[in-house]
Amino acid sequence: MKYSSLKEFLEFLNKQDAKSFKTDIVNKYLATHSIDHEEFLPYTFFREETYGRNLVAKNEYFELLVLTWLPEQRTPIHDHGDQRCWVLMELGSLTFKNYEPVGPITDGKKFNLKPSGKAETIKAGPEAIYIDDNIGLHSIANGSRKPAISVHLYAGPIPKCRVYNEALKTFEWAESEYFTFSGNTWTETIQELH
Repeated sequence: MKYSSLKEFLEFLNKQDAKSFKTDIVNKYLATHSIDHEEFLPYTFFREETYGRNLVAKNEYFELLVLTWLPEQRTPIHDHGDQRCWVLMELGSLTFKNYEPVGPITDGKKFNLKPSGKAETIKAGPEAIYIDDNIGLHSIANGSRKPAISVHLYAGPIPKCRVYNEALKTFEWAESEYFTFSGNTWTETIQELH
């Protein structure tokens, strides 16, 4: 496996367009390149109240985030707004659980979900995990007693997604939010990385 700096990875991503992100070019790159987890340290910020979404870089075709997970933090069940996603586990482990609807999904109407396959726990390592809405709705959780860090590449950016409200048994639209932008907190200047 070839070492790639974060700068080189971003240069590769910035050369892609909507069409190339729909091919296997990202899969091939991630299968043959390794990025040292220390490259992501400037974008690694934890939150007490929920998992952290830290933006590394974004353009009209992709967004790259470092997600941070304290023990027992999890996402709600959600989709990816018809976008593709690759996940690299940098530290610790996360459990991915897929779901499928029982019947059609209609906005504002109640419906049930059932698990699809077994929950899968992924540990830190060089292999990328891939998911899209055709694979299933999903949730991610840190079920361990240690923090976890994952890197998520979305093609394209996900400004909003559907989140399943387990109490009401309906989907709600939720805006995607970032805890930090390009290594800066909310009070610092936001920088575009290209």
